[in-house]
Amino acid sequence: MLSSVEKALEYDKIKALLKKYTASQLGTARVDSLTPSSDLDQVRYLQVLCSETKFFHQLYGSIPLDGLRDIRASLSRADKSGSILDTEELLDLRKVAQIPGTIHRVFEKRDRAEFPNLFAIVDILPVFPELVEAIDYCINPEGIILDRASPELRAIRRKLSRLRENIQQKLEATLRAPEHRKAIQEPVITSRNNRYVIPIKQEARASFKGIIQGQSTSGATFFVEPLGIVQMNNDLHDATEAEQREIRRILLELTDSVREYLYELGVTLDILADLDFLNAKARFSLHLNAVEPKLNTRGIVKLIQARHPLLEFHLQNVRKIDTDSEQNAMLPERIIPTNVHIGKTFKTLVITGPNTGGKTVVLKTVGLAVLMAQSGLHIPAEHGSEVAIFDHVFADIGDDQGIEQSLSTFSSHITKIAGMLETAKTADYSLVLLDEIGAGTDPTEGAALGMAILDWLGERNVNTIVTTHYGALKAYAHTQQTMENASMEFDATTLRPTYRLQIGIPGSSNAISIASQLGIPSEILDEAQDFMGKNIVAVEDLLVELQEKREKIEADERDLQAKLRDADARYEKYNRLLQTLETDRETLKQQAESEARQIVANSRRTVEDLIAEIRREKASKNSIKKAIAKTETAKKQPKQPKKQPKQPKVKVNAGDKVRIKQLNKFAEVISVKSRGRKPIQILMGTMRMHVDSHEIDSVHPKQKNANLSTSVLDIQYSKANAVSGELDIHGMRAAAAADEVRKYLDNAVLAGLPSVRILHGRGTGVLRQIVREALQEYPYIANYQYAPFDEGGEGVTVATFKE
Repeated sequence: MLSSVEKALEYDKIKALLKKYTASQLGTARVDSLTPSSDLDQVRYLQVLCSETKFFHQLYGSIPLDGLRDIRASLSRADKSGSILDTEELLDLRKVAQIPGTIHRVFEKRDRAEFPNLFAIVDILPVFPELVEAIDYCINPEGIILDRASPELRAIRRKLSRLRENIQQKLEATLRAPEHRKAIQEPVITSRNNRYVIPIKQEARASFKGIIQGQSTSGATFFVEPLGIVQMNNDLHDATEAEQREIRRILLELTDSVREYLYELGVTLDILADLDFLNAKARFSLHLNAVEPKLNTRGIVKLIQARHPLLEFHLQNVRKIDTDSEQNAMLPERIIPTNVHIGKTFKTLVITGPNTGGKTVVLKTVGLAVLMAQSGLHIPAEHGSEVAIFDHVFADIGDDQGIEQSLSTFSSHITKIAGMLETAKTADYSLVLLDEIGAGTDPTEGAALGMAILDWLGERNVNTIVTTHYGALKAYAHTQQTMENASMEFDATTLRPTYRLQIGIPGSSNAISIASQLGIPSEILDEAQDFMGKNIVAVEDLLVELQEKREKIEADERDLQAKLRDADARYEKYNRLLQTLETDRETLKQQAESEARQIVANSRRTVEDLIAEIRREKASKNSIKKAIAKTETAKKQPKQPKKQPKQPKVKVNAGDKVRIKQLNKFAEVISVKSRGRKPIQILMGTMRMHVDSHEIDSVHPKQKNANLSTSVLDIQYSKANAVSGELDIHGMRAAAAADEVRKYLDNAVLAGLPSVRILHGRGTGVLRQIVREALQEYPYIANYQYAPFDEGGEGVTVATFKE
């Protein structure tokens, strides 16, 4: 990427912000070397890795890197045979060497399936338990070599302790001796030239036997080593030298141990630097509320609710620094997001609108989103945003006069554009961002040159976004099939820009309206409109009118969509009712046919029995009369079924809903008599019938279920036996999972379930986000939350339905 593009799009500032999230110079160096990649597989891997690290951070915090520092210089010194690392270097090295062990212990407790790419990195991270233990055994945290480092060092230090104690005793005796009291300047023991001495007065130096090791600044005191401890001081000096030699030998031995791990330590530094960089990217994404974008190689860019990251950081920081000032109160509550797309139905987007209306911010937002995505960083936008992988990104933004090169604004712009065109010739996919194309020269010529440049780029399939104030460019874009106009919305009432991008509508610069707001006298404004000409004013008015009409159409469309959704819901409701009625009719028909067949069968058996009896009794008048009477009775009354074991009566009231067990259908109780064989009158569909209390169950009292129809209860009853209280969408693709969740929620509501559990796992968070979006949109959800830790935690969402 050209440095001029990095500066124009402020990509360098993004890297500067990212550095603040690193834990070491190693991570900072990774940020310094960060550049966008045009390799789709590489970018996709970096995005997924960033998402995994972000999810890990949300669940468990950052990957532990405490103590990480750049020890490459120490490793380089240790590589030379005979070199010795000092205790400070060895302690730094020990801190780095213990980090891999800590990381491995953390990841041992985690699910490999949730973080496969992170585990792939951690798996190759070497550990150094022996080296850490060796350094810990020999050196304490303050950098002092411990006595246990070697038997020789322990013996030497014991000897040193005895020697110092003997010298102290000898000198204390000298200080207490009466014959020396007048000669001693002060009764203290000190040292000079690494030898113990006592302070003697200047006038007594001749009478005090010893070796002068030093003199005070005033000359009044001499520091004398008594003759009686000279040999003791010599022994102490020899023992001290021996101690230093042994320490050097121990440090040499430790350095040799380090040398055995040089390659592994180098690999470890590289991996830890990558992990530091990943931690920084994850925290950066969380701070920006950024998302992993979809990627493609078709030149399609679709940003949903995208925000300029630097504006987002600036707003957050200003609010943190000064929470009470009036200036802070005037700041916007949030950055106005941008919806922008290019590359699918058109390749060139021409943006117009007033100055300070946000045109340049849109250019930079698109450019930064592309560069960040291709660098493996999440982008500040909503889920579903899509970014293409470009071979080159070009940008010419701002007034960049080249004084040293004697270049005017126009010349500077054209020089940059010429370089872009030369490179874009051979690239498959390029993104070109031009601010105020053709500006800085005669408007007619500038507009003509702008049209020609856009044509040239369009013919070569280059994605291009430009801003302009030229009306000719707006008109030209309107006539081209691969070009589209867009504008920054302007509120004609407040005469202020709203900073919202409107694709499909050319905009106006609104210069006269803004000048009016800023205090330019009306007579000047009137004359300016006269100079513009009636046709131009009419076009500008037409644009304003067109914008107002579009807003009204969009509002009407939203209202129409709401009505269509309501109509669809009603259609589904009445369609279900119709199906229920058809089912009821068929059921009753089958019931009637069954009863008729039973009556006929019973009648036949009665007639056959009577004929047999008549034959036995030889058709006496009395037997014939009895036979006729039985036949008449059989016609009127069907055969009664066998008596069932007596069951407790079900208590019901008028208005209750009950289930008819034999038909497996719900009906409404019309009335209840105090006595009678079938005292309960019910209404099922359009049919009234009488039943006994033993023929019903599943009573739904009127006061609790007044709004529930019998058809809904039929569906609920059938669903209640078929719908589980738990749905598992592990391993599903996003689209399939979304459909399954919505279908399941419908069935759960129909089944009357009070709450449900949806198992989505932790993973990359995609399924979890889909579940949350579905629950947010579903109208019958009262609340939802993650399950308790021992019941699945953040891998399970529990939703409760409204009563």
